Amino acid sequence: MEFLLIARRDLTAYITGWYGPIIIAILVFLCGVAYNFSALGAGAQLSTKVLEQFFFLAGIATGFAAWLMSMRAIAEEKQTRTELVLLTSPIADWKIVLGKYLAVMGMVLLFTLCTVHMPLMIQVHGKVSLAQILVGYSGMILYGSSVAAVGVFASALVRSQLLAAVISGGFVVFFVLLWTGTAVIGGTMGEIAANAAIWDKHFQPFQKGDLAFVHVFYYISFTWVFLLLATQALGRRRWQ
Repeated sequence: MEFLLIARRDLTAYITGWYGPIIIAILVFLCGVAYNFSALGAGAQLSTKVLEQFFFLAGIATGFAAWLMSMRAIAEEKQTRTELVLLTSPIADWKIVLGKYLAVMGMVLLFTLCTVHMPLMIQVHGKVSLAQILVGYSGMILYGSSVAAVGVFASALVRSQLLAAVISGGFVVFFVLLWTGTAVIGGTMGEIAANAAIWDKHFQPFQKGDLAFVHVFYYISFTWVFLLLATQALGRRRWQ
């Protein structure tokens, strides 16, 4: 299928180039340092609490990984002078968007794999639940998927990687901080804002190892909406 060819091409470019490996290395390093200081270096704690702290920090890092990788998903085509070939190809818009998204998610998954040793370190001095680890990583991937979809949308919207980064970053920050307005807004609208937020209410259960369909459905729906918007944005670029 065409979208798999696009995904393989872009993923190969991410892995063999300097950008992808350096971004992952930096984020893994920063996540490890923060994890060591705030969790492992904070004295005696319950293993479950240490694991929650890890997923909090790793979740943030996953969001950064998805954001940094996705901002160049489609916008990069102009820099590499392949934009005209892409936009005049007979490949459907949704296949291009899906291929780009899958490549970004490939790098997000690679980042998460590079952090697996961190929760396992808890086993040295305590006992960790495999179920909590699996659920926590599921939350990380779902959150990363949502951020990646926003990034691909922004990348399809504009031709500048920097502008795509600013737009996608603005969207992500808005949806992450949306829950903070709950107390100010209050009432039904406040509850809607809390449920629309991409981080607080929907991510915290994954940190604690609680798997609920409503949170999985939220992240999948969020991802689908922004990939649909990306498809529409790419379609408009074909006619410009």
